[in-house]
Amino acid sequence: MDLAKSFRKIYHIEDATLERLQTSLNRETFVKGERIITQGAVSNHFFIIEKGIVRCFYENLDEATETTLLFGIEGNLFTSLASVVYGQPSQTSYEALGNVTVLSISFDDFWKLCDECPDLMRWQSHYQLYQLYTLEKRATLTGIGDAYTRYMQYIKMRGKETISKIPLKYISQYLNISQETLSRIRNRIARGK
Repeated sequence: MDLAKSFRKIYHIEDATLERLQTSLNRETFVKGERIITQGAVSNHFFIIEKGIVRCFYENLDEATETTLLFGIEGNLFTSLASVVYGQPSQTSYEALGNVTVLSISFDDFWKLCDECPDLMRWQSHYQLYQLYTLEKRATLTGIGDAYTRYMQYIKMRGKETISKIPLKYISQYLNISQETLSRIRNRIARGK
């Protein structure tokens, strides 16, 4: 994973700032199904996916249902915006879909670096906007067209290799279609129709 590329995808950050940031990062590993951020608990870290896939989802406890909101892959950054911005419990959970390695930095350490590195402060503002853009992009993807069109758009966005590593039920949640419909679509594609 290229740390500079991951950060600069959002906003330019100086090499010296990246070096300082890198010395503050801790490596953590999670196993399949383990929560990295738990809905209802205050998170106090930023995370960068070094290896593996992470799923972000909302649990409706009253109805005992889940809604998958996004997937993170190598190089993606994530955190709870409710926690980082307002110090409130996370509105969503993030879980490992397999063995996952992340690099993490506490909010306290991150804010100290921001005080010392103005480019990192500008970066975090752009990061929050990027998170909103990601949710807007998902709303557009899942709200337009039929199930087949949504799935084909998702393949273009994420690639077949990444999608093959995500359980069908989570892709169907993300695309807001039934698993049965998604299975039919995948069979249709496999047959070349």
